[in-house]
Order: sequence, then C-alpha cells, then structure tokens
Amino acid sequence: MSQAQAFARRVRRVVLNRQGTEAQVFLEAGFLYLRQDGFARFAQGEGAEALAGFALERGGVRLRFGDGSALTLRHRLGRLRKRVYFS
Repeated sequence: MSQAQAFARRVRRVVLNRQGTEAQVFLEAGFLYLRQDGFARFAQGEGAEALAGFALERGGVRLRFGDGSALTLRHRLGRLRKRVYFS
C-alpha cells in the first residue's frame, strides 16, 4: 500500500478558503493545515512530515508523498472525492 492510499483512508473532510490560499484536511485524529501564497508555503499538523510537496488547486488539494504517489482531494456535488496516482 502506498503512502497516498494509507493517507486517503484517514481523510474525512477538506475545507478551502475563498482565495484558494489555505486548506485544512481533517483526518480521523487532528488535521493538516496547508498554506500557499506569495509570502508563505508550508504544511503543518498531522501527517505533514510524510509530504514531499503539495499544491492548492481550484476546488481541491494535491498532496505528493515521498514514495512517488500523489493524492488529489476535491469536493464534487457535496461529496469528498479521493484519487490516488502513482508516478
């Protein structure tokens, strides 16, 4: 099982701000806070040490992990959509 698959099982909800510069990924226990704008780019909280990188996209979040896998989290029609990619 890849790191993205293991992380996807723990995700419960994703919340983005209107500007698309901040996101909170709520997990079973705790949350992951992501910020990306012209002045700062960081991840902190539960699971931040496992991330190799992230990108805040329109309507979602893409998380990259050290093993080369990626996880995309989006809201579509009020439901959380999770997609795992492998490089």
